[in-house]
Amino acid sequence: MSPLTIGHAGRQYPEVRNIIGCVEGASYHLCRDYYSLLRRFEPLLGETPSSDRFFDQQFQFRDFGLNRVDCLHLFNGINYSRTPWVTTYETLIPRFRHVLKSHTSDSEEVRSCPKTLRALSLLASEPCKALIALSDSARQIQGRFLEHFPEFKETIEAKTVVLHPPQKPLVDRLAELAFPHESNGKVTFMLVGHQFFSKGGREVFDALAEIRRKSEVEVRLFIVSRLKPDSYASATSDEDVVRWKALIEENKGWIEYHEVLPHADVLEKMRNCDVGLLPSYAETYGYSVLEFQACGRPVITTDIRAFPEINSNEHGWLIPVNKREIGGEAYFRSDQDREALSVAIKKGLLNVFEDILANPDQIRRKGARALDHILSDHGPEQFGQSLEALYRRV
Repeated sequence: MSPLTIGHAGRQYPEVRNIIGCVEGASYHLCRDYYSLLRRFEPLLGETPSSDRFFDQQFQFRDFGLNRVDCLHLFNGINYSRTPWVTTYETLIPRFRHVLKSHTSDSEEVRSCPKTLRALSLLASEPCKALIALSDSARQIQGRFLEHFPEFKETIEAKTVVLHPPQKPLVDRLAELAFPHESNGKVTFMLVGHQFFSKGGREVFDALAEIRRKSEVEVRLFIVSRLKPDSYASATSDEDVVRWKALIEENKGWIEYHEVLPHADVLEKMRNCDVGLLPSYAETYGYSVLEFQACGRPVITTDIRAFPEINSNEHGWLIPVNKREIGGEAYFRSDQDREALSVAIKKGLLNVFEDILANPDQIRRKGARALDHILSDHGPEQFGQSLEALYRRV
């Protein structure tokens, strides 16, 4: 078979993780288009980057067929040209702002939007060869959304596949895993992610601080995060960032904090911790879970969204929280919901931390199983073959 030329619309982390270089022998071409030019110049003409129109343009692609590629692979995007294409999505598609706001609460507003209807017609059209859901959670949410559009539902769902991101092992699979607590007696946990608050950072700190007061076992915490405020899930502000940076500084005796590190250094920190952390309020996937597991580190997560598909109590720990039956999204829209969610996360963390400190030998057992999970379920070669099969439909 002749080698493929695959077009992509960006070089951000999602494209690097799920598209670029994933098929052996294929060549990859960065494709510029009408909407990328609009996003570059419209702010100079007075368009505000915070507008719905500007937000939606990042998920629209139109190159009028000028990029000569065999297949275009977008991430969360819709192709308005005739080039054959596939798209990978993390929650639902089209990822327009009004869809994200209203798809569970105001079906009539979504149903009556001409832009949404046009995007769905393109997803159902012949040039769109496949929709790739990052998780079964995303597939479920998309399916629920498509119930508003029975004229497109069957056609789009017939093209939809679930393909979890690839992950290569980050430790020698044949060498014995090394865990810091086995040599120094200190159990080291690690949290990675700029959205510190929505990733359960406050609950992690509170639970570990409480554990330190009543346990004889020393604990340490690595944090790599810009501590960005989050108005979506945790309802935090710049004032929260200032307060928590000061609090972390006051506890630097047991917390090692980095605002940002090169990715290679983050992975090295992962290899030098005992347990990974991602007890999130909201998460479209959770790439750092795969990276911890690829280092042979078990991870503590909530049981929302895709987490039960990539984590388990066999090779990590799942904290149960109240969530939607379809898609597994946690409830966090109101102050009451956020408070209940925070309480559940902290309670779950306390239970897991106490269990780990009482039975630290499980870290090794679960870490080895986590690495086995990566090798069996996220192999890059298997992922590339699945992706190539979709491209070859062209």
